[in-house]
Amino acid sequence: MLKQIIFGLTLIFPMFISAQIVEKTTEMSDGEHSGLEVELPVDKKSAEKIWKNYAKTYGKVDWDRKNKEHILFNAKVSSISSDPITIVTRFNQYNDITKGFFWFKSGDNYITSTNDGDVLRSAGEFLQEYAYEAERHSIREQIKGEDKDLSKLDKELNKLVKKNENLHKDIEKAKETIAKKEKEIEQNLKDQEAKKADIEKQKETIQQTTLKLTSVGKS
Repeated sequence: MLKQIIFGLTLIFPMFISAQIVEKTTEMSDGEHSGLEVELPVDKKSAEKIWKNYAKTYGKVDWDRKNKEHILFNAKVSSISSDPITIVTRFNQYNDITKGFFWFKSGDNYITSTNDGDVLRSAGEFLQEYAYEAERHSIREQIKGEDKDLSKLDKELNKLVKKNENLHKDIEKAKETIAKKEKEIEQNLKDQEAKKADIEKQKETIQQTTLKLTSVGKS
């Protein structure tokens, strides 16, 4: 059940608040306890990886396979509390977003806005920076996708440029072929005229020979 939006976050981050961080009471491996839910613009696998990397400054995040929970035992997070705290985390993916639920435990007690509002608000600020890391990751992935699309467009443009170059080469070859054929046509016309002259000459030769034939026996 939704209890309350973490008070003060909108005052602390009036311009830059980007993640929805709310306090909820939810069932977990140790019963029903209040914790903070963070909405993240990444898939579950990325959210888990980013959390482990973000939390490694404070200790190793263990994986509870049975309960499907990540646990950071007795971490010294000075921005939240001077006392060691244990952070239990669970991630669930919903379409394009992931919701991370974080329970903060000091000793045997789970921290709530009722029993320690200042600490829980500090925990919210701590998670806000984690949410920023997730958002940065999401944007970097978006840039990667956009770079990939740009690379694809560049390749397509290069193909078009290459095709244009080949078409121009084809045109130049065609021009050379046309020029060659035009010269061949000119020579062909000259050859025709020469052949016509040969034909007329041959006709005259035949005519002379025919005259010889008809004059035989007439002298």
